[in-house]
Amino acid sequence: MKVLIAEKPSVGMELARITGCTVRRDGYMEGGQLGGEPCRVTWAVGHLVGITDSGESASRHWIEDSLPVLPETFGLAPRQKDGKDDPGYVKQLRIIERLFASCDTIVNCGDAGREGELIQRYIFEYVSGRDPRCRKPVLRLWISSLTDEAIRKGLATLRPSSEFDALYRAGKSRDEADWLVGINATEALTLAVRRNAPSDKRVYSLGRVQTPTMAMVCSRYLEHKGFHPETFFTVRLGTEKDGIRFHADSMDRFKDKEEAEAVSASASTLTVVSSEKKPRTIKPPLLHDLTSLQQEASRRYGMDPDESLAVLQRLYEAKLVTYPRTGSRFIPDDVLATVPSRIRTIAAAMEDTRLRAAAIGLSSVPAGKLNRRSVNPGKVTDHHALLIETTRPSSLDGKEAKIYALVAARMLEAFSGSCECESVSIRLRCGGHLFGAAATRVLVPGWKAVLGETLQEKGKGGGDDEVEMEGILPELSDGETLPVKDAETRQGQTKPKPLYTMDSLLEAMKTAGRDSCDDEVKAALHEIGIGTPATRAAIIKTLVDTRRYIRKDGKCLVPTETGLEIYSLVKDMPLADVALTGRWEAALSQIAEGKGDPDRFDASIRSFTEDVTRQLLSISPGEALSASPTDEGIACPLCGGRFKLWRENGRCTNPSCGLYLGRKVYGKTLGEKTVRTLLGGGRTGVIKGLVSPRSGKTFDARLQLTILEKDGRKYANCTPVFDDKKPSIRKGGGGRQ
Repeated sequence: MKVLIAEKPSVGMELARITGCTVRRDGYMEGGQLGGEPCRVTWAVGHLVGITDSGESASRHWIEDSLPVLPETFGLAPRQKDGKDDPGYVKQLRIIERLFASCDTIVNCGDAGREGELIQRYIFEYVSGRDPRCRKPVLRLWISSLTDEAIRKGLATLRPSSEFDALYRAGKSRDEADWLVGINATEALTLAVRRNAPSDKRVYSLGRVQTPTMAMVCSRYLEHKGFHPETFFTVRLGTEKDGIRFHADSMDRFKDKEEAEAVSASASTLTVVSSEKKPRTIKPPLLHDLTSLQQEASRRYGMDPDESLAVLQRLYEAKLVTYPRTGSRFIPDDVLATVPSRIRTIAAAMEDTRLRAAAIGLSSVPAGKLNRRSVNPGKVTDHHALLIETTRPSSLDGKEAKIYALVAARMLEAFSGSCECESVSIRLRCGGHLFGAAATRVLVPGWKAVLGETLQEKGKGGGDDEVEMEGILPELSDGETLPVKDAETRQGQTKPKPLYTMDSLLEAMKTAGRDSCDDEVKAALHEIGIGTPATRAAIIKTLVDTRRYIRKDGKCLVPTETGLEIYSLVKDMPLADVALTGRWEAALSQIAEGKGDPDRFDASIRSFTEDVTRQLLSISPGEALSASPTDEGIACPLCGGRFKLWRENGRCTNPSCGLYLGRKVYGKTLGEKTVRTLLGGGRTGVIKGLVSPRSGKTFDARLQLTILEKDGRKYANCTPVFDDKKPSIRKGGGGRQ
């Protein structure tokens, strides 16, 4: 008896159909055959089991003197929900345990990747630890497609599980590293803040990948906010030859408008210094991997990365696209042979007339004649690039149709011919200043015709395919003189680097560290970055929706006040170092390939955890929560020092004072204007709808400050004042809120 275990129920049902398991049971299917033996099909529900610490280390959490928590070994336990074992997860684990105990062979049918291998291995270890009868030989199904043909071929060529031991070790190393860094850094920072602000009950979460990602957003935001634009001026001159009008722009930038206007006013003729014409070839873009697909979906449709991944997953399970969580943009030669039939599917399925026409035109081209830029077996990782399957879609909702079309369009572009152009670059002189003009004329549109892109759009084949304008320039000879027909002085300003968007943050994570001046770092991070194609979307989503460290401002991503608070504390620590995180990702890739040492990686992570925990716990009161606030000019009512405000609280920056104010009072969050009034010794206007913490009843009152001292710390509390009482700031009295 063989038991096949998939990663999720939907895939399990496909395996059951292929193997003939038609009898439905609670948590599994049976009645089928595999390799002449009876078989059953069951499934996980994603991460059923996770690592946990136990014994002595489990009792050391949230105690400063006991950090860092460094378990010698990790245990495994069912995933929890709201701090308790999830009953549904536990039930499915018991079903899996019973099936494993009664079979002869287990077939691991998890998703073919690092996380998929980790999910399954954790289940195997957990159930065999509970029942030794579950220790059975394991075979591996490794497929990149859920078509019937791919599943049948994979089931006919099952591979020994041992071939994927290195992949599992990489997944396990990554999981344990995230636990060690995340748990200890989070507890250390939170305890340091609470030591300095006992009433602050927030948990300040940090992580191995999320923190450097947040740091990129914060750093770019502060750089953008602090940028001081400089005004400059240029001169544009219009001229003509043989009926062809064109303009030339000054290559100098003038600081003074008067100087630019003087050049413009005196311009009468232009003398040709050089004129160069040369052929230009713009190669087609590479096929999509997950990250590039998410970037394009964000750029074109404003879809969040996690949303586009979810849509892509649905298309994969519907057998319409290949494996979605791929990090490769290449395919091997044997897959190239299948591309013509896939293109014919696009021709039959697409409603978009332009894409359908492009597919029809390309469908007759034999595989050997297709563009081979995306064909490189040496650059194929666990899975090849995203492709359309030969299954024709019956119906797609709006988002599914958009993502399907993006994959299809990129396929048509990638296998089309190059765009052939003719570029002309001209240099001219007017007075003592150089002017330039450039244009490119399309001779053969090639892949650019698929979506009808012009050369003015940013090319997808690489940075060198961006051109200044599309059109033609006249034939010119060196030394030739042209009349100036018109002149214009133009004003511009220097611009900061743009704020991150979903698209550009994904790209930054993918290319993190490549701008380093350290050649070793650049080599280690080549095509690695931070995170993986499968996890980057989840990291951004966590930072936005769960941690609330960054937020969307239109299409841009900017830090919240909490994000800036944390960034101010960790920005100079290795924990926020993108290059360091990238080196870890490179090390994990080496482990997955069987070339790296997981024990050495673990030792480096443990040493790093000790260092970062010590750094975070040593944060002093003056450093805690020292973000850039919106509180210029607010004076502390006790010592006169600077009082800084954040979203939920405020504090005097004078370490010997440290007066603390919580901004949520009687169910209301105090605005900045109200806080200024209170700190200035006044009382607020009547605030309606205040809530009594004891009775829960609402009431209307004015507020004034009362100052409490407890355990050597000072607290500014708000006390309700009714119109028959005289308000004043006084020490003592009042209850803390």
